[in-house]
Amino acid sequence: MTPWQLHCVLAVADGLHFTRAAADLGVAQSALSHQVATLEAELGTRLFDRTSRRVRLTPAGAALLPRARTVLAELDRMRTDVVAAGGAVAGRLRIGTIPTLPDLRLPDVLAGLRRRHPGVRTTVSVRSSDVTLAAVADGSLDVGFAGFALSEPPTGVGSRLLAVERHVAVVRADDPWSARRRVRLRDVAARPCVDFPGGTGGRRQTDEAFTAASLTRDVVVETDDLALLLDLVRAGVGTALLPTSALARAGDLHALAVTDGPARRTYVLHAGDGASAAARALLAELEHHLPGP
Repeated sequence: MTPWQLHCVLAVADGLHFTRAAADLGVAQSALSHQVATLEAELGTRLFDRTSRRVRLTPAGAALLPRARTVLAELDRMRTDVVAAGGAVAGRLRIGTIPTLPDLRLPDVLAGLRRRHPGVRTTVSVRSSDVTLAAVADGSLDVGFAGFALSEPPTGVGSRLLAVERHVAVVRADDPWSARRRVRLRDVAARPCVDFPGGTGGRRQTDEAFTAASLTRDVVVETDDLALLLDLVRAGVGTALLPTSALARAGDLHALAVTDGPARRTYVLHAGDGASAAARALLAELEHHLPGP
């Protein structure tokens, strides 16, 4: 079993398509299929059920995926730690983030990391907080930035609290509320709302507040795209409850304080004592960009 074979299996599993996986890896499809078949022969079981119309993971394939990710992540950590022991930090750094970070500009953090450690190669993906937490826990991400409701701090990973921020009600500039500075949660509940999808961390932050106040509301559109959510407010579809840091993208929209509204905690997540040298370098760089006490 080789790391390359595991990379091939993961590439196929990500899209359940051999041709696209081969293109993503920059190899011929026949070469990719050979690597997967060789690993299947070594394991004595099929990892994928293949027909002319579709590819599906077998139970064995599904069982292999988290272990393959863990092995490859540990190999990456080993490489960066060995290089760091020689005085330099290099290697791959995988970051997951939410669209809005309070009092923190991620591009500035990455620019500082680049100046101090030019050998680090970074990949950044925008994900929901729940997905980011799970990915840091299983080793497929090295560092994550995520927001959680006050009642559910992250568990199973190393974490550092970055900020606690209140949510605001966001409406059109010509909305009847545009002359007001604050509203109550029951006022928001009386209007059509737009929000993140049910079950996501961003949605639970607001749902928790309405449930605690024994209020119900009508969420008329759900989306995990913040830009679309703000455009829905601009179009008059509904009112949004968003963390204050989202206002950086709100432009011409009007925000009102919600006196009894929700709040979220934003954390940076990592692997604790098992964090790679590149992840530790990012965490150290982060200290230069956070507000003072």
